[in-house]
Amino acid sequence: MTYIVKNTHTISDELLEELKLVSVSTASHTLVEMGYRNAYMQGIMPLSFPEGQESAVGRAVTLRFIPLREDLVKQQYDTLPESPHRVALESITQNDILVIDTGSHMETGVIGDIFTRRLRYLGGQAIIVDGCIRDLQRVKAVNFPVLARGVHGGAIPRSLMSVGFNEPIRCGGVSVVPGDIILVDRDGAVAIPPQCVEDIVKIARAHDELEERWIKMKLDEGASLHTHYPPNAEARIEFENWKKENGYA
Repeated sequence: MTYIVKNTHTISDELLEELKLVSVSTASHTLVEMGYRNAYMQGIMPLSFPEGQESAVGRAVTLRFIPLREDLVKQQYDTLPESPHRVALESITQNDILVIDTGSHMETGVIGDIFTRRLRYLGGQAIIVDGCIRDLQRVKAVNFPVLARGVHGGAIPRSLMSVGFNEPIRCGGVSVVPGDIILVDRDGAVAIPPQCVEDIVKIARAHDELEERWIKMKLDEGASLHTHYPPNAEARIEFENWKKENGYA
């Protein structure tokens, strides 16, 4: 039996822009409170991130590699333009993020500066690799967000072959479905079900712009963690009064 997993929700570009103001940490914690306990991609960190850019947001386009098997390579790559990884790269449109599943393979770099440059030109927002990239210094020169587990000098044909494009994958221990909303910053990456984005933006705005700002202010004034993080009942009243006084209520 075949089980089809797909997203049926669409998210506007305007809402994606709002999500850029949310941190990965806040989004991850909010998802846990919403019942999604496994959304943060573990072990995958920024290896290249433009200076001055706070975050990147986009819709997931997925690509899957498996260990190379010699008798299938010619069949799989008989015509190079039809290889899944090139098809995936050339499919990128505005506000997409390419998410690559290599099975956490650490013995081949699947993305270098040439592929990165092409994806940036097509309007992609980031690349995430559950595995390795190559040509790190050249990738950094492209000035584009790239997250991965590490770096390896070998290219794809050394030990991997691409076999799947825009299908559900695993990345950093997280299930990623094409069309999931991916948020990345210098803390890593989180995969967000599209139907959760609007609520995350609302909750995170209240957290980041109000509570966190106020709590940090109070701690700088000498308030105790015991009373203000999280706010107890008395501090919550103080917080609500502060919101009214500062035009947030």
